[in-house]
Amino acid sequence: MQTCLHSFNNMEIKIFDSILHGELKPWTLDTTDTRRFTTLIRKAGEVTPSTNAEIQNQLAGLLQDFPILHKWISEQDLSNNTLQPLICTVQLPDSAGPVTRFYTAIISAETIRVYNAFIHYPADWNKEIDIPFQTGRILNSLKVLTQQTVTELQERGFTTIPDEQSNFIHFTLYYLQHSLIQLYFAIQKTFEKNLQQVTTLEDFYSLDLGLQKSQIIALNYPGIPQQKEITSIAQSDNKPFSFGFKGDEAKLRNLISVMCTHKNLLDEAVTKPDDFIKLLTTKNINDRQYKIQIGCESNLFQYIADKLKVTSPKFNYANIGRCKYFFSKNGKLIRASLFSNSKSNNPVSKQLKEEIDRYFKENDM
Repeated sequence: MQTCLHSFNNMEIKIFDSILHGELKPWTLDTTDTRRFTTLIRKAGEVTPSTNAEIQNQLAGLLQDFPILHKWISEQDLSNNTLQPLICTVQLPDSAGPVTRFYTAIISAETIRVYNAFIHYPADWNKEIDIPFQTGRILNSLKVLTQQTVTELQERGFTTIPDEQSNFIHFTLYYLQHSLIQLYFAIQKTFEKNLQQVTTLEDFYSLDLGLQKSQIIALNYPGIPQQKEITSIAQSDNKPFSFGFKGDEAKLRNLISVMCTHKNLLDEAVTKPDDFIKLLTTKNINDRQYKIQIGCESNLFQYIADKLKVTSPKFNYANIGRCKYFFSKNGKLIRASLFSNSKSNNPVSKQLKEEIDRYFKENDM
């Protein structure tokens, strides 16, 4: 279904590429007798590789039934450099049988091999020219192969996280996709000072892969101190701040449209629904000035705001008040105290709550 990459760096990720385009395509494998996979896995597990040479030998053992790949990996230069773990980790599903364990072993070993082969770059590489160029090339190759893996998953109708009952092809493609993403960001992070531009995990998913934010699998950087997340405008100290939207923007857009039509959520003579959506989803609420004037009663807006916190966790009363972008139907600036008064003095009726709940449920929000 895909066209094969042809570049120096694609040769460096030849084993990954073969899972989509070559000998290792899981849909071409004869899996009627799994004993051979079990034998290969057990043999590979006898040694825990500690150098590039050892992990290449482990891969050669796993690939001995695949002549093209076995010949290729056996011909690679052997190095006794000590293996370094990837700078980031990712939570992937456990393999449930011999075939999925076989692919897990190959993908995991190749991820470590490629990372270490690249970070131990040749001594004659120039840091101003060669490193940025070669890093850009391998990142592009990884990105393209990830895009092709996502397409393969979608074309085969695999849209969920695989579990023990899943088809082994589904498992393999999913494991490949997220291992490629892990490798991409491990290399980018390692060489980020040499790159003119880096991408975020969120942008990689949404812009490069065309996936929703809800499909992001987080990466952890255990060796790098993580900055404490800014959860309120008061903590932001003029740094970019967002309401932390992590849902499907199309579903949010439809939900806001429905509530504007049926519940007069916004005073559309003052505020367009698109402005409210942009404010909820922007990465920096200070990127422009907003005026969000509601058209409903404050107690109803409060109930809706509580529901929106599921996909925008920082859309709370304090931040709504501090941003100074929200106004009541009478044009009065909404402060956090207004919500407290609304809740106690004018509670939303049970029927109205049920209607709002239905709108959220119908839009999977």
